[in-house]
Amino acid sequence: MIRILVLTGLLFVLLDKIRDRETSSGKKDSGKVTAEGHPYKRHAIMSVKIFFWSVAAPCSALGAWATVWSNHPLLAMEGMLSLVTYLVLFYLTVESIQTRKQQRTLLWVIVGTAVFLSIIGIFKRFDVISFFWWDYSSELGRSNGMVSVSGTYGNRNHMAGFLDMAIPMVLGMILFRSRPPGKRLGMITLVLFLLITQTLTLSRGGWGATTGALVFMVVVLLFKKNFYHKPLLVSIVVAVVVVGCVVMASTPVVNRLITLTQQDAEDNLTARITCWRSTCNLIKDHPFTGTGPGTFARVFPEYLEPGLYGLPLFAHNDYLQFAADTGVLFFPLMLWLLFLFFRTGFRKIKSRSRQTMGISLGAMAAVTAILIHSYSDFNLHVPANTVLFTVIMGIMASGWREA
Repeated sequence: MIRILVLTGLLFVLLDKIRDRETSSGKKDSGKVTAEGHPYKRHAIMSVKIFFWSVAAPCSALGAWATVWSNHPLLAMEGMLSLVTYLVLFYLTVESIQTRKQQRTLLWVIVGTAVFLSIIGIFKRFDVISFFWWDYSSELGRSNGMVSVSGTYGNRNHMAGFLDMAIPMVLGMILFRSRPPGKRLGMITLVLFLLITQTLTLSRGGWGATTGALVFMVVVLLFKKNFYHKPLLVSIVVAVVVVGCVVMASTPVVNRLITLTQQDAEDNLTARITCWRSTCNLIKDHPFTGTGPGTFARVFPEYLEPGLYGLPLFAHNDYLQFAADTGVLFFPLMLWLLFLFFRTGFRKIKSRSRQTMGISLGAMAAVTAILIHSYSDFNLHVPANTVLFTVIMGIMASGWREA
């Protein structure tokens, strides 16, 4: 479905470009200024070139390299197709988000989706409404206890991963954009609602990731000279701490923290370490070529060490799994892409536009959160969360103008 939607979006963008070219040609013939001469058009063309040489080319080259050397070519080509899909989605975001109005619209789509997931999750958690089409207990082989909030996901950690990225985006807009007291209070209430939902996911990785994102935002803002809403920042931090202490003191949350070291073969630190060690052994055997994009589940059983309950389909560490699929060259590529992202973010946070500053800070904090969460889970192998991650990266790379 994602591929179909992305392909449809690409067709619309290409048709729109063809129409613009024909319009520009007509204006040129009539002696008017061409669209290509407009500074925003020139900026868009430059953005496409930078995207191709800085992002698409190296990512595609690494994926193609791993695919060529893979012992499972069909699976690798399937994984390569997924990579291309996300690259096209990134391009579509860069091309489509060209005005501040489009920027705000996309932000509210992200926030609205997070609220929708939270409401569905809370309804399921407290048995207010039963959504049988979002009950994955039979497929996962687990009882339908509904003790945590998972929304429409089959795993609470992936619900938490979506909230990791959505919460900072809302906070960025609250901290920078001037709003009437009523609207600002409403947005703060919205953030607290999402934070409570995040806590109720009982995802330890989600808790750590969201905390890391909030710390990142606070540190950046405290060092920002022209940030005049520091009292508001302090108020939000105090509110978050108070709400967090109240919710974290609940029995389910305390029990969840205890399970970190409990000998539950399915969900404890020892099991994760065993999985990571097995993945490292896989990487050692395929250091420079990997096993091919998307082939991890096929190859991993050969390297699985004793001590795990069942057969994991993922490494529970996105960094290790990407390295297993594409080789250790993934790490310098990842550092390069993050360098481009955060360099752009810290430049845009100096903008005179408060909206640009707010969304740039929120995007950087959102990516920081998912990077933290990816250390202990596989959110970037969950299509819905990968789509959100790709869109947030694209928001940062897009060129915005007044509208």
